[in-house]
Amino acid sequence: MEQLGNPLLDDYYDNIGSHEYWWNHGLISESTYKELKRSCSNDTFLFPKDGCNNALSGAYEEFGNINPYNIYGPPCNAISTSNHRLAQLPLPWRFRGNDECVVMYTRRYMNNRRVQKALHAHLTPLRHPWTTCSSAIRRNWTDSPKSMLPIIKQLIGAGIRIWIFSGDTDAVLPLTATRYSINALSLATNISWYAWIDDQAQVGGWSEVYKGLTYVTVRGAGHEVPLTQPQRALRLFRYFLMNLPLPSSLSD
Repeated sequence: MEQLGNPLLDDYYDNIGSHEYWWNHGLISESTYKELKRSCSNDTFLFPKDGCNNALSGAYEEFGNINPYNIYGPPCNAISTSNHRLAQLPLPWRFRGNDECVVMYTRRYMNNRRVQKALHAHLTPLRHPWTTCSSAIRRNWTDSPKSMLPIIKQLIGAGIRIWIFSGDTDAVLPLTATRYSINALSLATNISWYAWIDDQAQVGGWSEVYKGLTYVTVRGAGHEVPLTQPQRALRLFRYFLMNLPLPSSLSD
């Protein structure tokens, strides 16, 4: 079984879906949206070229001081302390790979000796600390598959259960991008789009169940769903383990 949260799935659909999300959530201007569609739709998502690079830089400038990983949450002020480091990184790492407010606490946790002992990690005599992603890899990584959709089709064909979920306030890999990718799989629908209910009898998000794949959105969640909506994330995970559709009422 596989569970993917706010995933990078396909260059084309992730580009058009992300830019559409930015525009219809009022993060960018009409002119920038048109330039993104003109320059980026057929570019790579992770390694954009000159014209797309320029359009993305303009879009990020228009975002202002927000946390793109959770657009309705407070801005990540920790990022300002590392701007000198981020400025040296090529796009898209200045934006898409640096949720410093999360990374900061994760780094502390993963370098705690008790945590490492419990995980049976750091058993080799390496002197450098744990990091979220090697800067050497980030600077030198130049290849990425254009699409994971063929792999997902293979996994479904092999009988692997797949759940994909999206926090709906994430602008980095937003739900519009994921929905475009899922639509491109052309899967038969078993349960049509519906609102699922959380433990507090409120709408926790929306879901659609396809043949071989379940898609779920989590209302009010950012890129790291368990961080921003822990109770709803736990409910999602429980139903994933039980292999049951999320409930449409408390009695389900």
